Amino acid sequence: MHLHHSQNDTVSTAIILRIPPPFSPEQFIPPPILPEELITEILLRLPVKYLVQFKCVCKSWKTLISDSQFAKNHLQISRMTTQQWVFSDFEKPYKIASYSLKPLFENWSTPVKPVTLGHMKNIKRCIIGSCNGLLCVFHSSQNTVKLWNPSIRFKSNKSPPAVSSHDWLILQYGFGYDQVNDKYKMLLVARHKRDFTQSLSKIYTFGENIWKIIQNFSIRPTRRIGKFVSGTLNWMVYKSDDIDDQLMNIFSFDVEKETYREMLLPQNDGDNVRTHPNLYVLRNCLCVWDCNGVVWLMKEYGVVESWTKLMIIPLEKSLLYFVDPLFISENSVLFMRTEKSLTGLYLFISQNGGVNVVKKSSSQLVLYNSNSGWLDPLITISSTLELDLHIHCESLVSLQW
Repeated sequence: MHLHHSQNDTVSTAIILRIPPPFSPEQFIPPPILPEELITEILLRLPVKYLVQFKCVCKSWKTLISDSQFAKNHLQISRMTTQQWVFSDFEKPYKIASYSLKPLFENWSTPVKPVTLGHMKNIKRCIIGSCNGLLCVFHSSQNTVKLWNPSIRFKSNKSPPAVSSHDWLILQYGFGYDQVNDKYKMLLVARHKRDFTQSLSKIYTFGENIWKIIQNFSIRPTRRIGKFVSGTLNWMVYKSDDIDDQLMNIFSFDVEKETYREMLLPQNDGDNVRTHPNLYVLRNCLCVWDCNGVVWLMKEYGVVESWTKLMIIPLEKSLLYFVDPLFISENSVLFMRTEKSLTGLYLFISQNGGVNVVKKSSSQLVLYNSNSGWLDPLITISSTLELDLHIHCESLVSLQW
């Protein structure tokens, strides 16, 4: 007697053979379930682009990732891993772009291309500052300002005009964060175009939709944009209005208290640092560089005695007429912009208050290793980038109104 098996019989047999042997409930081992605390720690270490997508996984993840405290905790880790150099490119097509710092430091011999964060219609917009992943963008012809987080595509409402562009000229501005009240603020100083004796100081708190007039102060800074560090905005200023008097101090504005004071520069062998000094922020500390090649660091903000020589850059290394320190790594490699000529960049103010730039030379981004003494050019850039070079990091931060 012969048995004939159809194709269906074969399939059925195969299915039956794949059924696992019976087991008791006591033998069942459920898949592991991670504690919520561990899930949170894992999510805190992920890039922003993934966290934005993971909001769709479940309601609990969306609630967690959208929480302002989670955004602040994520920011503390992101600061160490997602540092970028952000700038406005004034060559057509106008745009805001960035370079990731990590590839520049790790593979400096490999060409790195900038990433476009957004496009601009004209050159009337510039970046005033970067703080907690938020970029402060100022519109010079309208005298308005807004916040933008390119990582999550957040944009705040545009502020009212700070002053009339027909009557007032913006002299200085700065963007900072009031940690005590969890508020972001922009400060500006303006002068009347026809009556130079008239000036005013205003501050804008994002979310309040009003410019507040504060105690007026008149300063003669070396640069327009203030450097934000330790809750303060800082400018290098001349001590007097006398053009022949080149003695300088540091003007410090407290963002929370909205008060100001002046601080002394570091002492260099008994003499004040007075050779074309400029202010910078490195390692979250206020820094000063002068044309002698010395980089000073204020270890404890506001304490003059804490000024310390961070490094000395030999001038013959790159014919450094101008140095713009931007970032320093843990192993003391300095990322900076250098200018080959003192006459490389001219700024002048037009009748309508706009800033016009005449480019006379190019600049270079370089790495300088203070331990080995080597200096490597990275990128040749336009001198116009001096206007708004900022260190930026990715974040989930937005405004909660």
